[in-house]
Amino acid sequence: MRIRYFLASAAVLAFAAPAWAQSTPVSFSPEFQSSLEETYGVREGEVLRAAVTDAISRELTRRGVSAESASIDVTIVDAEPNRPTMQQLLDRPSLDFSSISIGGAELRATVRGANGATTEVTHRGYNHSLSDVVGPATTWTEARRAIRQFAVKVADAYVATPR
Repeated sequence: MRIRYFLASAAVLAFAAPAWAQSTPVSFSPEFQSSLEETYGVREGEVLRAAVTDAISRELTRRGVSAESASIDVTIVDAEPNRPTMQQLLDRPSLDFSSISIGGAELRATVRGANGATTEVTHRGYNHSLSDVVGPATTWTEARRAIRQFAVKVADAYVATPR
């Protein structure tokens, strides 16, 4: 019985959002929200939201910052998949998951220090051509790369923001 309780607790902790993510949700620009609803599928928004919160938490932790103390507002302005999303495949049966396209993402954040000082962080990263895609592309390969680069900038800005 104790083992089952322990395993259930471990599973909850493994899938729980970091404290930073719970206090500061990641939002979408109105244009990207429309793209999610009309083209990519709402589920994909949650995939990207999780990628952003995980990347920022990882970078804050790497710098020795308690993610719980961070006050960061993030907006996914735009994202383009490298492969068709599940919704796109359902909507257009002629598409194949092996189809590949130029992908990436644009993100924006406001980092707030305890004294009220704010810093704006933006990042935009897209493939310029299909030859820029490195390795086997998944649905959000380049968007995830842009998110990781953005997370580094956000963590750097947080550390530099006066407290």
